[in-house]
Amino acid sequence: MKKIIYLIAFLPLLVFAQAAETQKLTTTEFTIKNGHADHFKEGVKLWKECYMANKGTWKWNLWQRQNGQGTSFVVGSMQKNWAEMDQADEAGKKCRNISLEKITPHVESSNKMISTTMPEVSREFDPATKVIWVNFFTVKDGREFNDVVKELNSMVKTVEGKNRNQWYAVAGGGLEDADYFSVTPYANYAALDIKRDNVWKMYETKHGKEKSDAIRARFMASVDENWSYIYKLNDELSNQ
Repeated sequence: MKKIIYLIAFLPLLVFAQAAETQKLTTTEFTIKNGHADHFKEGVKLWKECYMANKGTWKWNLWQRQNGQGTSFVVGSMQKNWAEMDQADEAGKKCRNISLEKITPHVESSNKMISTTMPEVSREFDPATKVIWVNFFTVKDGREFNDVVKELNSMVKTVEGKNRNQWYAVAGGGLEDADYFSVTPYANYAALDIKRDNVWKMYETKHGKEKSDAIRARFMASVDENWSYIYKLNDELSNQ
């Protein structure tokens, strides 16, 4: 059965900032009751207004999933280390009643997840990103999966001068969550129409079909299941 990852808190879905050192990504996905999406967004707007009025310092991005079953939003935020999670959020406490009265009634379920950045195989954050294509993976052989990802991304960086994706290793989540996921950023939907070779074709062009088929077989053997979703940033409800 197809596994579904519940991000954004979700999705922070988030600022996908990258640095030379590992960071933490906290994501919470909210699955919304049927017909309640507009009410949910209005509640988040009211909460943000309260939070900003109380000089809150938390930064987040909010994304809406564009495909798949039902309606879900992801809130995502980055932390440099675990210690940041100990910090109290006084502004958030002052706005808690708005959350309980204007947001929670429209939420069917939520799931929080913590992931770790993989800067050695990831591209830098692009502030122009408005749409992301997220690929999720559950793996049977983590060591082999990581070895292939590193080799493929090294090839892409050599050919194009930079990595294409941002990669994350899931540090904690439910049984239905992925082990890893990659994020491909786009400035808009039109950017998805730009044609370019996939990594297997690029590898074949550089190393030949035999080696390309071999590394592809290694990758597929290491993966148990994979799936993908597209998300669009809601600028108005984010605080970047």
